[in-house]
Amino acid sequence: METPAIKNEFAEGILELSKGAFTEYLTSSRKVTAKPCYIYKVVVAPETVGDHSIVYLRNGEASSDPILVNLSGQYSHPTHGDEFPMYFNRGLYADLSVNIAGITIQYSI
Repeated sequence: METPAIKNEFAEGILELSKGAFTEYLTSSRKVTAKPCYIYKVVVAPETVGDHSIVYLRNGEASSDPILVNLSGQYSHPTHGDEFPMYFNRGLYADLSVNIAGITIQYSI
């Protein structure tokens, strides 16, 4: 007798949502989008593991816009955040400041 598949609506919803998402790898600070967006995942790769790393996600298009997410402390080691999605109502600027080889960011507009 075959076991029936269990429908996981949450997982199916996440998969459906990810079809419309953009994924980019950044190696320097820059505007990601000028449009309002949701951030789903950020993976940070520090240049040197164990050293202090600084990444800010700013609500807007420039390095002077307000910081909504400060990923500094938790990214001294390669890892990722689990507190997303988060809404950025004025666009998104990724500020890669200190000891960052790059970040992978997944978002939708």
